[in-house]
Amino acid sequence: MKSNRVIKKIKAKDLADAIETFAPLSTQAEWDNSGFTIGNPDKVVNKALIALNCTLDVVKEAIENKCDIIITHHPMIVHSPVLNLLEGDLRAEAIMLAIKNDIVIYSSHTPLDKARGGLNSIMAKKLGVKNPKVLNKDGFGLVGNLSREISPELFLANVKKVFNAPNIRSSKPLKRKIKRVAVSSGSGQGSIKDALSQGAQVLVTGDVTHHNFYLPDTFMVIDVGHHYGEFPAIELLDGLIKKNFPKFATLKSRVDKSPIYYF
Repeated sequence: MKSNRVIKKIKAKDLADAIETFAPLSTQAEWDNSGFTIGNPDKVVNKALIALNCTLDVVKEAIENKCDIIITHHPMIVHSPVLNLLEGDLRAEAIMLAIKNDIVIYSSHTPLDKARGGLNSIMAKKLGVKNPKVLNKDGFGLVGNLSREISPELFLANVKKVFNAPNIRSSKPLKRKIKRVAVSSGSGQGSIKDALSQGAQVLVTGDVTHHNFYLPDTFMVIDVGHHYGEFPAIELLDGLIKKNFPKFATLKSRVDKSPIYYF
């Protein structure tokens, strides 16, 4: 006997709604461009590719695997406007290829950073920070204490291990054990002052520039790399989709790798 049950067709906006229940778009930074950037939110979709970045290789991966929506952490269009779409520019080619193949693109950037259980929460958990509190008034970053003090050398080794980073950078290591730790996912060097004011002894973040490594002897900053600090976004986004739509097909990108090489 055949079932009369109607299987709901899932639209791109249904997936977005599930993500936004966890990480509301209303919390995004003023400069951010989270949400839909390409395609029709009302399009019925069958398979999602989850990635950190929507690069040309990621769009090609979606096409090869018959994914009709790409869900990323970093928006394809954010910091600079797209004034033209010309061959030879990798971002422009990615945009054109996605449009040509009717692929919808959605991103959750700063909302996913700020959300309870989001990227900053994951960073804090990986490092063993207990009961973390929001680091600054804008909602970025977290700060809290470790369950026990740890030497700077062991802490540095642990940072490298838990983020699976091939290389990390640090300011001058402390001469005393670490207890209070701050984290800020992505490019968080702007949180150094907040971390200091909150009594943190160390800030773990990414994209730290040269001059921001000059710090008091009582504080250190560790740069784990933007890619490695935020790579857990793939698992997080994939988990949100599977939790809300257990039978919906997802694929985690295999080609989305750090653009930085170490020699």
